[in-house]
Amino acid sequence: MCLNRVQYPIRIVAIAVMLSLWSGCQTADPPDTDLALSNDEFSATIDSLSEPSAFFDSDNIISNEISYLHIIEAMENIGVQGGVYIGVGPDQNFTYIARIKPKYAFILDIRRDNLLEHLLFKAIMELADSRTEYLSILFSKPTSTVIPSSDLSNIAHLVDYFDRIEGDEAYLIENMDQIKDQIKTYKIDLSQTDWEKIADLSRMFYDQHLNLQWEYKSDGSRGISFIPYRSFLLGQDRHGEYGNFLNDEGDYLYIREMQLKNLIIPLTGNFAGDKALKAIGKYIKNRRDYVSAFYLSNVEYYLVPDGLMASFAENVRQLPIKDHSVLIRAYVNLRGRGHPLRVDRHLMTNVMQHIQSFNEKFAEGRYRTYYDVGVLDYIQ
Repeated sequence: MCLNRVQYPIRIVAIAVMLSLWSGCQTADPPDTDLALSNDEFSATIDSLSEPSAFFDSDNIISNEISYLHIIEAMENIGVQGGVYIGVGPDQNFTYIARIKPKYAFILDIRRDNLLEHLLFKAIMELADSRTEYLSILFSKPTSTVIPSSDLSNIAHLVDYFDRIEGDEAYLIENMDQIKDQIKTYKIDLSQTDWEKIADLSRMFYDQHLNLQWEYKSDGSRGISFIPYRSFLLGQDRHGEYGNFLNDEGDYLYIREMQLKNLIIPLTGNFAGDKALKAIGKYIKNRRDYVSAFYLSNVEYYLVPDGLMASFAENVRQLPIKDHSVLIRAYVNLRGRGHPLRVDRHLMTNVMQHIQSFNEKFAEGRYRTYYDVGVLDYIQ
């Protein structure tokens, strides 16, 4: 479905190019149609598994992790595929989901705003047939002529292309109207405040586009150099290769298909809470599935000083897993105690750990500090 109908015709890629991109980049079958949720089921699942949201001192609109792709090779080497994915935060999850190809995925975050942002992403993807159209709608930067196929070859070309296009206020308003109509079809009970937040998020992507950065609500950056969205999209693996899900048309189309089938389910809840993560585990068990990957970002950085690791570990222990099931964490490099795998002066280092290893080490009382959590056992 094309959002740009009359006033802003999208730059349409030749059908032959799109088909070749799809067939050449597709690495797995499309999501299982039998698993698809109706809009009523999607809404009911969100309601039944979520718990009340809570305050977090950041809008967390985009990731602040530059090394999120550094785990990809190790992930593939140990066979992290299929199963069910659990993650936190905004759109970095889509890249991991595109690589792992889970049956379905949950995005669990303590902020209701994150759920609303994922509804925004979902609506745009359902309206956008391609990566180019997705970015055009996300940034409200209208395009008007045929895009050379070379501009679709990787994310660097797309970033450069959209860096050179101006946003359009009228296009933003048109987009917001159609996004709102699309979100209404999900049958989720949204308040006026929720709708205002979704509009604010759209406005932020329009105003700041590729310069958008992670910030604290209380006082901005606090002197920390957070990466812009441009740098996040241009993230590279340890071999210098691009790997964001928008780098590959097949990856984008796979995520879009999951969204169309309501198989990426955003929830509100606390990793150390009494309901949400336990409910996710029970939901997965009842379907006789297992967790292949649980992306934590740097949540443990907050759980440890708050004394909540025991509650979190108990929730993790109840998740159904297999030998290759992993935690994916973004370890915050402490002053003077950076992670052994730290690259340059990156604020965070993304690493993995087998979930079974985490369960065992926590039971043994090995995690006394946040540093212990990050370095006692990790997969290279």
